[in-house]
Amino acid sequence: MTWEPELEAAFNPKSVAIVGVSSQVKRGGPRGPGGASFILSLEQLGYQGHIYPVNPRAIEILGYKTYPSVASIPEQIDLVIVSVPARDAPQVLEDCITAGAKNIHMFTAGFEETGETEATALGQQVRGIIQRGGLRVIGPNCMGLYVPSSGIGTFDRLPKKSGPVCFISQSGGHLNWYSHYGPNYGIWFSKGISFGNAYVLDSTDFLDYISNDTDTRIICMYLEGIKDGRKLIRQVREINHYKPVILWKAGLTEHGARAVASHTASLAGQEAIWRGFFKQTGAVQVYSLEGMAEMTMTFLYVKPTQGKRVAVLGLGGGTSVAAADVCSREGLEVPALTETTQNELRKFIATAGASIRNPLDTGMVFRDTAALTLEMELVAADPLIDMLIIMPHLDMARNTSNEQAEQLVNYLSDFAKNNRFGKPMVIVFHSFGNDPWETELRNRLKVELPQQGVPVYGSLISASRALSRFSEYHRIQKEMAG
Repeated sequence: MTWEPELEAAFNPKSVAIVGVSSQVKRGGPRGPGGASFILSLEQLGYQGHIYPVNPRAIEILGYKTYPSVASIPEQIDLVIVSVPARDAPQVLEDCITAGAKNIHMFTAGFEETGETEATALGQQVRGIIQRGGLRVIGPNCMGLYVPSSGIGTFDRLPKKSGPVCFISQSGGHLNWYSHYGPNYGIWFSKGISFGNAYVLDSTDFLDYISNDTDTRIICMYLEGIKDGRKLIRQVREINHYKPVILWKAGLTEHGARAVASHTASLAGQEAIWRGFFKQTGAVQVYSLEGMAEMTMTFLYVKPTQGKRVAVLGLGGGTSVAAADVCSREGLEVPALTETTQNELRKFIATAGASIRNPLDTGMVFRDTAALTLEMELVAADPLIDMLIIMPHLDMARNTSNEQAEQLVNYLSDFAKNNRFGKPMVIVFHSFGNDPWETELRNRLKVELPQQGVPVYGSLISASRALSRFSEYHRIQKEMAG
């Protein structure tokens, strides 16, 4: 379908009806999926509109007056959440038609995705009712919307803080994970959309909306199947010029395609076709939620680079050799520093047992912030270097005072955000032991620094991959613009 302006009310509703709320639920008791859980989620997010539970066998639920049907509610409803068994869905949708409530989130599952004949027939019946009533349905078999600025969400303990990232996901579970763990990467959301079986609204419809959403700067997508591939190509190619599109396409293997069919009853598509999609559109491909989060963090906090030439600092000898291989395999270049830079480094770094070419095996500088500062300035000034990956030796810092260790981290954070060379710097924390002090500091900084706008990655591979794809995105955009 074409995006209809009336759907805006679903993202910023003044009234929400939840159909299928158990009359037995108690505050502080088990929540379970759907129904009352949705009411509690709205409360936790600070939703300011009217909440109407619908249950013909209850008068009051969780302190809210309860109605026997959507049509009996004395207010026009902006969003109806349907959380009833599949067999009851047709009657609920007929009730929505009677009430003139057309924005529907169908949490209800149990249709084509089951593979059962009766369930498939029931799905066809539901589709017919939707079409006849002109209903704007998100789902079925989905978790619907997460809009922190509006207090809308269907998961427990969702972050209330808004941000510039939208996640359009065919999977509700992936939306749940990303919404909760995104802040660990410094990511907060403008909107999250789980659309499941996509009876009416598909990913391309939501792209129509999000492409013009002023609250969104980066678009993330998880797709299993797609109805209109040509439209998706056109959209992503255009949107990608001004809003990066980061996409995880599932079901590219034979086994993955079979799993997709049983999840959302989607046709997964062939891998060769999707390789062409990414080549034509310039969308950034990822293969996991962790990869999506790291890629999003990169777009949020890394400045565009002039090229793919990277310096890697803070390694051991053998690790330096491996690091050069890792970066090269992921598409980065690891040039030797200029002779001028190397000569300056020799003035305060003993070359015995160290390397100052690139990657730099100079872990001892992490005991001395002044030496580290000088090294970082020299490397960043090198004309052959476009970006830096720092792998701090926290075990070295451990041999100094806690204050010196904090000073080291603060310096790295400031350099990443404000260095005068304008060159991106990211951090990879690694460890050589089980020192509780080191482990605690590393785990804390892996969350705190991204929340301050400093990218931190779990491995050199993930950092190299993210920086390479980030650089390639900007190269492609320049090429397409030309």
